[in-house]
Amino acid sequence: MKALFKTTVWLVIPAFLLSLCAGNNAYTFKGSIAKAGNMQVLLEQVFFDQNTPPIALGRVSCDAEGRFTIERKEAFAPGIYRLTVGARRMFFMLDGKEKTVSFKGDLETIDRLQITVEGSEEMACYARLVQDMVRAGQITPPMAKEFVQRGCTPLMKAFFTLQLMGRNAGEYLADFKSASEALASAMPGNTYATQFAQITANIEQQLQQMQAAQAAGPIKIGQPAPEISLPGPDGKVRSLSSLRGKVVLIDFWASWCRPCRMANPHVVEIYHKYKDKGFDVYSVSLDRPGQKDAWVAAIQQDGLVWDNHVSDLQFWNSAPARLYGVNAIPATFLVDRKGNIAAINPRANLEEEVRKLL
Repeated sequence: MKALFKTTVWLVIPAFLLSLCAGNNAYTFKGSIAKAGNMQVLLEQVFFDQNTPPIALGRVSCDAEGRFTIERKEAFAPGIYRLTVGARRMFFMLDGKEKTVSFKGDLETIDRLQITVEGSEEMACYARLVQDMVRAGQITPPMAKEFVQRGCTPLMKAFFTLQLMGRNAGEYLADFKSASEALASAMPGNTYATQFAQITANIEQQLQQMQAAQAAGPIKIGQPAPEISLPGPDGKVRSLSSLRGKVVLIDFWASWCRPCRMANPHVVEIYHKYKDKGFDVYSVSLDRPGQKDAWVAAIQQDGLVWDNHVSDLQFWNSAPARLYGVNAIPATFLVDRKGNIAAINPRANLEEEVRKLL
């Protein structure tokens, strides 16, 4: 295997803030962060599904020395947490048994977990693993498997499976299934377990679709358009097959692709001209992991007002792109009312091809 992996910062959607309640039986999370004097601190619990809002657990200010304390009456739930200090973010895990957790670090390196921890073996374990990953730099597949196995809990192993193997998830379906089963056994019915199970199911479905497409050979005019079923920016899954009966332009693009952005005005023009006659657009974004905001912004900026926007945010590892043999964008496929491929990359003659099918 030639593929190399790099650890990446995990992004989740921001959340609203909740008030704090301190008391004699408080559960405490505190830190001492050099260079963070008088900065705002936000603590949140986050989830695998980026469309699930975080649970805000406290917002306080550091003192002049960079010290802060967050107190709660309720125990911290087992899960993944995000601490935002100014423009820096630090992710970590807690096992739910902690009473008082404290850590020390420097503002410039807390995002790489270069910290010391007291009061939580789970958080300390997570920090050690991230520190080792940062030192390793490029992580090969065997190293990724080793790091996963070093996870101290099923949740941590599932998290690192997603982080380190997610870019080539189809090749590691067995690892995802194993991690999902262990997590479901350890945290039955928990949000983390159900979300990871859904992620694993999606990977298996996409792998089956790619294998079916490869067995059928390259996309050809006249063949049924292979199914695509992915979430949109709002998390709702949109399937190509739901548009059967319409003439549909499948448009592979990305917010970072200048030729795609330059082509968008013409697609918008054709859409508005023929949408009431049975024409629609199904846009598949090849944006990178963590670039959801850029994807959404490009949709708005370019006036791509149709509803059918989907992506797995996997860049060139996009399952639909592999399914359709796309190795350059923009790439388009025009589908007739029966769901068959009618034209491949109709650009200069797009309107003519659409009118013939309508």
